[in-house]
Amino acid sequence: NFLPHLKDHLYAHVQGLAYDGDEHDFTDAEQNSVLITDNKLFEHSILWVNYTTYDLRCKQNSINPRTHADLMVMSHEEEWTHPYWYACLIRIFHVNVEHYESPDAIWCKDYNLARLIADYHLS
Repeated sequence: NFLPHLKDHLYAHVQGLAYDGDEHDFTDAEQNSVLITDNKLFEHSILWVNYTTYDLRCKQNSINPRTHADLMVMSHEEEWTHPYWYACLIRIFHVNVEHYESPDAIWCKDYNLARLIADYHLS
């Protein structure tokens, strides 16, 4: 299942589709138009992220599946249910895509927010 999901993500990226949290299911022809150079994924142990703080300062942070695996990003949901999405980083990859720019990809498992609230009595 990983490769079709990766190709869907890469195809959406090269088509300029903004990520909104919804998964796109593209046709086999669209997926096959994404050519991963030499069919190689390059795994990395750390992903460095540059970001701007609320007071407009430039900062950098790292994401590491072994030591800093928990992620929190702004939610893209239309209905305001919770302002953030939470995930656990599984692995970090880099792929070279022929004829397009070379995007990075991370593999995450979404946390179940309702289960977290119940388990940690956050309600």
